[in-house]
Amino acid sequence: MSSSTPVAISSKHLIDNINEGILVLDSTYKIIFVSNFFLTLTNFDQSDLIGQSIDIIFPEKAEGLKFIIQCNDRKPTDKLYSDVLTKEKKRIPVRISIANDKGKDDHSQCLVFIKDGSNYQRIRKDILRKALAIETLSKSRKIRDGKLADAINEILQIASRAVNTERVNAWLFDIDHSKIECIGNYESSANKMVKQQSLTRIEMPSYFRLFETEMIIITSDAMNDPVTEELRETYLKPNRIHSLMDIPIRVEGEIIGVVCFEHCDTPRVWNIQEQKFGLVIAQMLSLALETSAKQKARNKLEVALKEQKVLLQEVNHRVKNNLTIVSSLLNLQAAKAKDAFHKDLFYQSKDRVNSIAAVHQLLYQSESYSKVNFKNYVEEIMNNLHSSFSNDHKKISIKKELSDVQIDVSTAIPLALIVNELVTNSYKHAFEPAKEGTISISLEEKNDEVHLMIKDNGPGYDFEKASDSSVGMDIIRGLAEQINATVKYTNGKGSTHDIRFKRSK
Repeated sequence: MSSSTPVAISSKHLIDNINEGILVLDSTYKIIFVSNFFLTLTNFDQSDLIGQSIDIIFPEKAEGLKFIIQCNDRKPTDKLYSDVLTKEKKRIPVRISIANDKGKDDHSQCLVFIKDGSNYQRIRKDILRKALAIETLSKSRKIRDGKLADAINEILQIASRAVNTERVNAWLFDIDHSKIECIGNYESSANKMVKQQSLTRIEMPSYFRLFETEMIIITSDAMNDPVTEELRETYLKPNRIHSLMDIPIRVEGEIIGVVCFEHCDTPRVWNIQEQKFGLVIAQMLSLALETSAKQKARNKLEVALKEQKVLLQEVNHRVKNNLTIVSSLLNLQAAKAKDAFHKDLFYQSKDRVNSIAAVHQLLYQSESYSKVNFKNYVEEIMNNLHSSFSNDHKKISIKKELSDVQIDVSTAIPLALIVNELVTNSYKHAFEPAKEGTISISLEEKNDEVHLMIKDNGPGYDFEKASDSSVGMDIIRGLAEQINATVKYTNGKGSTHDIRFKRSK
């Protein structure tokens, strides 16, 4: 460029020695100055560009660039990214910044600073590749489902491609850190997992001590680095490893292993982005290990729960069968009783045993082994008692208003005996022979309070007097206290027993 060119730059020497190309455009967007750096970057000569429109180097983006130059809200710090064409029509990615200025003759001109963007583009692609790898792993079903072998394979393979290194492997310490076992070794050249021998502390004590520092181990020349000299003959040379990066794998803050990135044949410097990515991969492996362990524990727990349920069902079944045997024995004994009083005692005991047996029958037939639907029990016990007293020449009908109420076994058995006593009492004492009568029973739950009501339309009785003389009333009172229930009796147009208690959660 001649010394008479109206360019507002004081030192040509300074311009030619900075690592950015500089173009100066006049008000018609024609090139009036070009620095040597830009000429070297694009292989143009000055004569090729001076006086030419910027279309020659920005054929596709020239109009957009002109628009940006005209914008008043543009900041000098704004950076643009585009491609320039070389003399050979080759595209080069560049970073562009723009500044408006005045020339010597006070003419408007624009300074365009152009920096080779190849490195920026490489870094950007590298970041995007790693971000995509992390996103893929964060959505992995293999990790989420606890499939450890498949998850490790996926993590190591994706890590190898994202970092562009030949070998990535994961290792776990044994319980006393005397040995480190390879749980997965992906080799990109073979595109598969390759088995790897375990390493022992005895063979390489210094290397194992490095793990205890819990720091990242990085070397660009593993063959000659004192840090990894113990690995040279047994590990590095056989696997052609030249550079490596070892990152701790931690679970709940404790180091349990390492993930190793290994570059073969040529030196490699591991940059900060690669180190941070390695930390993410270590966390993914930690997640896979923890998820797998939890899945195994969950499976064992489910098996144990199924076994426990089967066992409890069998126990309840056997208890019910044994109680049925006891009931049969009481029935046989009643048949041998010499008078009606003792025969009745045996039958009362038999009905009480049957009441308990009915609860255990519901338990082994139920999905739950700790709770029963008491509605089903009431249905069962009412049918049994109706059958027991059907030969007493009494025409008694049963009226039921029952809701589904789940109650704990510890409550169900005492409550079952209470129902048995009260309904038996109504059958035996509320009605005269050959006369009709009705026994009503209702069951509901509101606000965690269970309300059970049993009543009949017989003549009623003196509750206090009966309580003092009747074993049945003693049983009812004791059972009610056991489940923290209240029992209220009213005597008017029959007997009404109102039982209320809080349902345990």
